Amino acid sequence: MENKQPMMYQQRTLDFETPVRAEVQHVAETTSQPPPANQARQALPLVRPERQLTYGGIPHHEWPEAKFLHDRDTITVDRIRDDIDGPSHRFIIKRLDHVEAYFSKDHTQLGQVVGISHAKEEVCVKFPGGKNGIWFYKGEIYPAVETNPQRPTKGRPLSESITAANLKHEAGLTEADRVPAPAPPLLPFTFDDFKTFYREFHAGSVPFEDYHKLFEQLHASQDSLQGELLSRFKAKELAVLASRFGSWSAKRSTKEENAAHVVSKMLSSFVLEGSVSYSPLSGETYQEAVAKKVRAVSAGEYAREFEKRQAATQQHEKALENPETLLEFHTFLREKGEEELTDEQLALYDRLRADMTRKVRAEAAPNCVSKFQSEELHAIEFQLKEGFHDKRQCPLWIVQLSTRVERDAFNELNRKAKMLGGWFSSFKKTDAGFQFLELEKAERFCSLLKEDADRTDVLESRKERQELTAAERLHELAQELFSRAAASLEQSKEALQNTPRRSDIQAGVRGRCYADQAMSRTLHSIAEALSRGEAKYLDGIRHKTHVETLDAVLYLAKWARVRAEQRTEGETTFLQGRRLDPLEEEPIGPATIRFAEYPFPWIYKRHLEDLVRDCRQQTGVKQAAEKMRKRLAREKEEYVTFQSEHDIGALSDFVGRAKAVGVDTERVASSLEKYQRLNCAGITDIHQLRAALREYLGHRGEARGDSPVQIAERELIGKKLPGFFPTPRPVIERMLELAKVEAQHKVLEPSCGKGDILDALQAECPGVELVAIEYNRSLSDVLSTKGYAVELGDFLQHQGTYDRIVMNPPFENGSDMTHIQHAYSLLTPGGRLVSVISEGPFFRSDKQSTAFREWLAEVGGETETLPEDAFQGREAFRETGVRTRILTIERE
Repeated sequence: MENKQPMMYQQRTLDFETPVRAEVQHVAETTSQPPPANQARQALPLVRPERQLTYGGIPHHEWPEAKFLHDRDTITVDRIRDDIDGPSHRFIIKRLDHVEAYFSKDHTQLGQVVGISHAKEEVCVKFPGGKNGIWFYKGEIYPAVETNPQRPTKGRPLSESITAANLKHEAGLTEADRVPAPAPPLLPFTFDDFKTFYREFHAGSVPFEDYHKLFEQLHASQDSLQGELLSRFKAKELAVLASRFGSWSAKRSTKEENAAHVVSKMLSSFVLEGSVSYSPLSGETYQEAVAKKVRAVSAGEYAREFEKRQAATQQHEKALENPETLLEFHTFLREKGEEELTDEQLALYDRLRADMTRKVRAEAAPNCVSKFQSEELHAIEFQLKEGFHDKRQCPLWIVQLSTRVERDAFNELNRKAKMLGGWFSSFKKTDAGFQFLELEKAERFCSLLKEDADRTDVLESRKERQELTAAERLHELAQELFSRAAASLEQSKEALQNTPRRSDIQAGVRGRCYADQAMSRTLHSIAEALSRGEAKYLDGIRHKTHVETLDAVLYLAKWARVRAEQRTEGETTFLQGRRLDPLEEEPIGPATIRFAEYPFPWIYKRHLEDLVRDCRQQTGVKQAAEKMRKRLAREKEEYVTFQSEHDIGALSDFVGRAKAVGVDTERVASSLEKYQRLNCAGITDIHQLRAALREYLGHRGEARGDSPVQIAERELIGKKLPGFFPTPRPVIERMLELAKVEAQHKVLEPSCGKGDILDALQAECPGVELVAIEYNRSLSDVLSTKGYAVELGDFLQHQGTYDRIVMNPPFENGSDMTHIQHAYSLLTPGGRLVSVISEGPFFRSDKQSTAFREWLAEVGGETETLPEDAFQGREAFRETGVRTRILTIERE
């Protein structure tokens, strides 16, 4: 848990800028309206709204107890139905109120309350002309309009009387005897005055003297201020204002109740801190309690409060700018939301939340073993003896009982022995008992007869042992995975790939192998961190499936990020019908983790309904199926998401029971896999998940894939390229033997194709000067990927001089003869030409072939017949059945 910090001061901020009428339409949509006249009669208006409480239409049996409104001069009457004095309400009667007393159905008379009896629930009313009052049951009293609430003062004003008295006796009066003139009346306090005060008060610019003066002004103006609100705002506007002042029932309250609430909250806004407590039983009102507390504020308290508020404001601003603690993050999230956090701030917040959760989980595990509770165990003796563990070849400490015990007592012994790292064994009759590898733990087990035993060291060693065991298992799994992938890659190299289909199949095989090798590197890295105790949020990783689940979450997060950016930016381009987005090409990184979601079970509702239907008549799963049916009945969406721990537990129980009775649960159970795997790895919420993903990025191995050259060459398979038959590797090796290339030679390969001969020349003679020519521009991608600067053009137009020419010319229409003769013309004296040539020029009788044979005899060319399948089989990139030879010519 995070260290406790002092709570920041939070002051409710009232919104005076937004006009009240801006929210009236919204209020009108949700405020109950009276029924039409043809459905219900119009309710009568209240006679004395300030004394008649309607409680917003709440049923009378839910009204608050009336005794809290009573004092010696006050009594209440509950009228629970519409009556002549208004709708259902509670009427407050005070001494000296004017009321109507009920004598008969057609006779009521106006009088004044002069007495109240709570014991008899009666009211004494005095009528005009009468000397004594008459007692009535309180239910026979009705409110009457107060005709003269302000009783006139008899005679001249008090101030004039005081002045006259002072003048009359001025000669004999001292300053102490002089009666002071009353203070001038306070000016009425208006709603606009309060808005000005509120802004200045929270800005700390209201002087202490004005603070008390303004409060007294407001306190004396409550009635006039309430009247201003009633006349200034309509009912719905006043309801909006009351809700801004914190009224939860503003929409259900009457206009008068909302006005009273606003005035009451205006008074309480003068309270510096804390709540206002008062006791209605003692006759004290809330307004009086507020006034008492405000008037008691001293100048020092006033100054200290604003210093505290200023510090709280600074802390609040700091939390909104750079949150660093959980409390500051809560403030930030409450006002701005998680989307406003930077990636670094979100990472810190996730770490804090994850650490808190892990600490709570660790504290939930008991660090001590309580002493034995069974009374039976306290009546026996423990005997400690030394033994030997044959398998582990180490000493063993055995705790044996003096007598046999009942099953419950044995279970308690066995459970607490395991908590201390021991176990029960009866393999050897003489050594039967609770066994421990350490004497100290065996003695600790025996001490449970008297006191509790600490097991912190047992928990730590157990966790360390589990991590080491997991690391060893992950290392073994990673090594096995890598070996299988390497073997499959070798098999793929040997497989035929001379057709598009075969090439695609082998590309898929290699892709899976590369992915397995990447997973192997990831598992090795995580295992190494576990063995060193450096895996913090990944310390629960135990299986390959746990890592695969993290990869799946990252993959979904990547595409969630792409979709989010496309919605906001809309920057998408197209090339040859394929959409290109820069984010799609970006590798997964820290920015992706913001979009990760916890994989709660998300199931197609119909699949779950089908499973429920199949299980409703199955013994052993009926009850679970019925619970799930009721759960689905509440769902309106096509897909159902289970997020609460209770719901997920019920779903897991249902699926497990259904599987146990032989029902096919694969479609539903698959939706639980990711959730269950993460929980098994100790990752139980989104904050732990994001923290674990950030740690996982440092261990995650990327799949390497085919090299760019392999990809470019694979694109050539199946393309129509006339004359393109790459030279097989065995033929190239023989040609290089005949060419006798040396480092100082300048070498030419015309019609270089995809560069196989260039590759062999560069490997055989590093640093030799190579010149390559290719006519077909479709092959330029492969050649540029290999890094060759190739001249694209017609070789027959090329001029230059070379020491060696190694070539495999096209065979169509006698092109091989033409290319060889032109290549010979480019040789320097002493140069050597080695070329593949078809068998045709050596047996055809056409003029070109005859002339070529004669020319070849003149220049002293020599030929070597190649096997009939030289351009077929595994070594051939593109197969052909044409018979070929190797021609060698050395120029004199």
